[in-house]
Amino acid sequence: MIDSLLNFYKNIPYLLKHVFARIKKRWIWFATPFIASIIILLVMMLIFNLNNTEEIKQARAYYRLAALTSFAFIWITIYQVYQIYKKDYFISKLYNINPIFQNIIITLATSVLMFIALVIIIFATPVNIESSIISTLYYVIMAMVFMVIVSTIIGLLTILYTKINIIFYIISSITFFIVPIIFIPSTNEGIITHILMLNPVYYLIEGISQSVVLGALSLNNIPYHVYFYMFMGLLCVIIYALYRTISNKKYILFENYQQNKRDNNENINTNSENTNGLEKEESDNQKNDIRV
Repeated sequence: MIDSLLNFYKNIPYLLKHVFARIKKRWIWFATPFIASIIILLVMMLIFNLNNTEEIKQARAYYRLAALTSFAFIWITIYQVYQIYKKDYFISKLYNINPIFQNIIITLATSVLMFIALVIIIFATPVNIESSIISTLYYVIMAMVFMVIVSTIIGLLTILYTKINIIFYIISSITFFIVPIIFIPSTNEGIITHILMLNPVYYLIEGISQSVVLGALSLNNIPYHVYFYMFMGLLCVIIYALYRTISNKKYILFENYQQNKRDNNENINTNSENTNGLEKEESDNQKNDIRV
């Protein structure tokens, strides 16, 4: 354990350099939701000023914008991070380093961008709309934890299985329509809301959107927070199980490789012995023909 920590601290400069290179290579992906949210915000403010839109309608529009911005950041971050995790997993293992370090750094960088975009939206909202930067910061931190854990799980699954990308696209498409971006449940739809709240992404999107429009009221649902913490704990257990599965499978694959190598060597030796026997038999036959 101590050796692993010493090795980690020793390689921190190399790890940071590697992570920054990864971010530099994919910066357009991380900058796109930030730039898009600012452009949409400016267009919305212009339309509201020209039409003298009511503050209630403005609040609903800002609610959707905050939800769309946070969902875009979460989706892009998870997608990019698990792609990087898949490529760097075995390289990191060669140096006895946990590849989750780069997941944390990249997710931290995108979370800061997301928080800045949400704060800009908060300052753009009308005076009568209550907003809370502290509540927004809390949900951004929860989103960062969620992105690190989920991207790690998907990255591990891509090592074990194929076609994970297709499953990710399908789940992401379904999630987009069941979080409060297009469909915002009313207060009369209590059962539907509670079912949707079982999705941790709904917890994050709704919490961030309510922080922008409703302020600290978004933190009142204590049981929902506890449920999210327990769900994250369950996902951490899944990560541990996947690590063990990959380790066992790695040794099995290595043993199979060694066995196949030994079988190939035996086949080569057998073929060479058979070839030598045939050559010897042919030479004996030629000698007998000469004698005759």
